[in-house]
Amino acid sequence: MKIALIDYPTDNDWAGVKQRALVTVGLKAKTPPDLNWKHAILAARHSPIRYLRFSFLLEDIPSWVSVHLCRHIHAQPYVRSQRNDRQEAYDRNKAPQDSPVTMIWDMNAEELMTIANKRLCNQASAETRKVVFEMCSQVLERCPEFEGLLVPMCQYSGGICHEMKPCGKKDIKMLEG
Repeated sequence: MKIALIDYPTDNDWAGVKQRALVTVGLKAKTPPDLNWKHAILAARHSPIRYLRFSFLLEDIPSWVSVHLCRHIHAQPYVRSQRNDRQEAYDRNKAPQDSPVTMIWDMNAEELMTIANKRLCNQASAETRKVVFEMCSQVLERCPEFEGLLVPMCQYSGGICHEMKPCGKKDIKMLEG
């Protein structure tokens, strides 16, 4: 498996977020957004953060993991076809669920945090958690404003589990870049 962050927000994108936030209160940006402002608007999950876009290249992940990821309806997956008329590596009708697939996965900042909340949870499969953990680690390397936000839901909500069948996790460890 290979996971690569191939597109992430620029300073220009962040200026657009601030412009969108301020227009809602009749103001104009006078300065670029700083790290604290970026973190605050992300933590609040205000709608202008949807302007921030991320793209990941996920290579050779198990097909069944790609299905877990594709269930996030506010992210756009582009998964390599397994159709027999589009590839000759194997017979799709006989392929095991762990047949490797490659995909590009696009999402906005709000959905990235939602994906982290759901797929870093101990109730997600270990293989899916591994993919999402690597995605989040790469985001944190380039976008420190996400520190403490790309975490399981129980950690995001202060130790409260919202799952129907909690894992019983007692010590919450933060994902750090």
